[in-house]
Amino acid sequence: MWYESLEKNMFIKNMYTEIPHLANVRIAQIKILDEGDRISLVFDMPYFADKPPKKWVGLGCNTAIVQVDFFDIKEVMLKSIDNRYRGSIEIEKDKEGMIIVEVTGSIGAKIRAGVGMIQSIEGYCNQT
Repeated sequence: MWYESLEKNMFIKNMYTEIPHLANVRIAQIKILDEGDRISLVFDMPYFADKPPKKWVGLGCNTAIVQVDFFDIKEVMLKSIDNRYRGSIEIEKDKEGMIIVEVTGSIGAKIRAGVGMIQSIEGYCNQT
């Protein structure tokens, strides 16, 4: 599963009974930072957590947004065919231990990195 290749994945494991595949999710951001040494991928989860934090419930949140950062970047490719980014995200380790990220959809991306970690998970109220 995609989250198993990432560090700091305990919070997301605690929020879902079964963590969903990242199929046709909204991609909020792909940022290249620190002169290409870090890439940040921000996306909505396909459905809301079945065990969300009480604070999120109290605020009326209905969507979880995740930021995953990748470090020690060896390769990056980006292309888009639309300005509304949606895609399926696959994250896995290859036989050399490198993290391979592939995004397919209205945006295409391939990232090869040494390290990947979940930086944040936040709840918000999606009005659509």
